[in-house]
This record gives sequence, C-alpha cells and structure tokens, in this order.
Amino acid sequence: MQLPNPLDGIPRVSSIKILGVTVSSHMSVSEHVSPVIGRCAQTMHALRILRSQGLCREAVHRVYSSSIIGKLLYAVSSWWGFASAADRQRLQAILR
Repeated sequence: MQLPNPLDGIPRVSSIKILGVTVSSHMSVSEHVSPVIGRCAQTMHALRILRSQGLCREAVHRVYSSSIIGKLLYAVSSWWGFASAADRQRLQAILR
C-alpha cells in the first residue's frame, strides 16, 4: 500500500498517543504496554517498601487495587485486541 504524500507542515509519525494510549502504525500497542509495566513495577517496589515498614496487608491491597489495577485497566477495552501474546503475558504477570 502506498501512503499519500505528506501535507506541508504536518510531520508523518510512526505512532500516536490517543487519550493516553500509544498505538503504532502497525496497530501494535507494545509502545503503550512497556511504560505501563514499568510504572506498575515501580509502584510494586514502593508497596514492598511500605509493607516492610509496617503498612498493614489490607492497606497494601487497597493501594495495589487502586493504583496498579487502575493503570492496567485504563482504556483496556480499546487496546487489548491489538496487544500481542507476549504483551498479554507480561501484563498478566503483573497481576500474579
């Protein structure tokens, strides 16, 4: 498929962020999944530190549910179908 000529002053890009979800020109969301996993890993590390400092299990679970689950589920219905099997496995590993 041949792309149309670019318009003056409008650069052609290989990915676009739409309402916080990055989609590539190949209809892949890997560019979205990697940063989400990174942010979740940082939050999980902070939760481990808080737990070791005495935060109760219920509070840790509440913070996990509100922050990590929220990050993973944001607009998931719009991009889950474009996620590769590897991306899905990486996301499911965070939930375990």
